[in-house]
Amino acid sequence: MPDTESESVKESLNGSRLSGNAKGALFMIVSGFAFTIFAVLAKVLSAEHSPAFLAFWRSFFALLLSVPFIIGGGWALLRVTKPGLVLVRSVFGTFGFLLSLFAISDAYGLPLSQFNAISFSRALFVTILAAIVLREAVGSHRWGAVIVGFIGVLIMVLPGGDAGGVSIGTWLALGSAASLAGAIVLVKSLAATHKPITLLIWANILSTVFLLPFAWLHWSAPSLEDWGLIGFMSVCAFGGQYCYIKAMSVGDASFLSPMDYLRLPMAAAADWLLFRLLPGLYVWLGAALIVGSTLYIAVREARRRGLSRDPKPPL
Repeated sequence: MPDTESESVKESLNGSRLSGNAKGALFMIVSGFAFTIFAVLAKVLSAEHSPAFLAFWRSFFALLLSVPFIIGGGWALLRVTKPGLVLVRSVFGTFGFLLSLFAISDAYGLPLSQFNAISFSRALFVTILAAIVLREAVGSHRWGAVIVGFIGVLIMVLPGGDAGGVSIGTWLALGSAASLAGAIVLVKSLAATHKPITLLIWANILSTVFLLPFAWLHWSAPSLEDWGLIGFMSVCAFGGQYCYIKAMSVGDASFLSPMDYLRLPMAAAADWLLFRLLPGLYVWLGAALIVGSTLYIAVREARRRGLSRDPKPPL
């Protein structure tokens, strides 16, 4: 006769190992690695090919990778109820993605770690846009955190500029963060009526269409090796997106969102190992303020949601 008590203990332990947050954490780590590899390949390939050319093929290959999902989910997976918002969301997402590739490209030379640190300011832009576009109530605590975060941005970017100014790569990274924040805000309003995979598929379809003219203007002839790297770069980007969405679908966003900051040490390691670059003191200090302010916003909002859901205990 089996020992029911020991079996229940085993099931409990297995359940804890496979909890939603644990699985979500693994997906977030894989997502961070995938995005880091994607950024490294994009930076290396940009020495020979335009970021616009790379952006097009990344979107096109990602679209091909979406085909099994479309086949598995049927054409209903492509149905949208707010096509106008989906279109605008894709414009913001495509523009932000294109700016990010130019920022880290060989032409502008922004280190991967500095780009990632600047990209964390998306959460600050999201707060501002949510207040303006979605009419969300933003209290003094969140506005204070936004101000602290943007002080971190100033500390990080101003000392690294050319002749005391802000470098072009930095402006591109900030523009990318703001554009992607616009896409995130629109996703918030679309998520109630659309599946995440539906939005991802349409983002790849529309990005491919939008980027085709730019790719045509900057067309090049990659070698067989470069085609292989472009294909692998696209797989990493699609895999990073999918793992991020999967993580958020199985775990708590308040628990998993801070793990996205692991991309900074990953990018710093890539900068050192491949390009012998290390972030300066101002980058780490500014990143600390940005990460701290966004974490404060995330934790405080999670606590407020928890208090609003939990009824007060009886007296």
